[in-house]
Amino acid sequence: RWLAALAEDRRTLGELAHHAATIEPARDAKLAELRRLIQQKITQPTQTLDGKPNRKVLVFSAFADTAHYLYEQLKPDLQSEGIHVALVSGGGGCQSTLGRTEFNEILTLFSPVSKKRNLNPLLSDMAQIDVLIATDCISEGQNLQDCDYLINYDIHWNPVRLIQRFGRIDRIGSINPSIQMVNFWPPEDLH
Repeated sequence: RWLAALAEDRRTLGELAHHAATIEPARDAKLAELRRLIQQKITQPTQTLDGKPNRKVLVFSAFADTAHYLYEQLKPDLQSEGIHVALVSGGGGCQSTLGRTEFNEILTLFSPVSKKRNLNPLLSDMAQIDVLIATDCISEGQNLQDCDYLINYDIHWNPVRLIQRFGRIDRIGSINPSIQMVNFWPPEDLH
């Protein structure tokens, strides 16, 4: 009986592996919706208080693997449109299409007004990062109020985290007349 049960387990695991192999980014509806939201923000930017277009988007994920996946999937399309994107994740997982990998440099290039980029001669002439994908390693203590559009790609189990995330852009000294948060909720049929 033990050998028969083992054979059944092997068959079941084989089916699971077969079904998992069909999952690919091209069939990822959630990723497609994120792409659509970012594209909409880029093509129809809001205006800052001084009338300049604002294409900045901050995307949060609770999981480093998800953040890396989003960066790798979004980077080629955004780069081809001249949009710079970056990833900030705990444990040294920082990357950008500008070649910068240092945490504070990436945040300064994403939020140059609030981070006073003009005072840093090494960064003052560099292009800006418009899309930042991050984990909760930046959910506290960072001034990123140049951005006016935050997307929670996944909802953290602790609602205080959502408040902390939104607090990165909802700050005194914002250059934006309004700010917006978009939440991706889990599907209703997820049990």
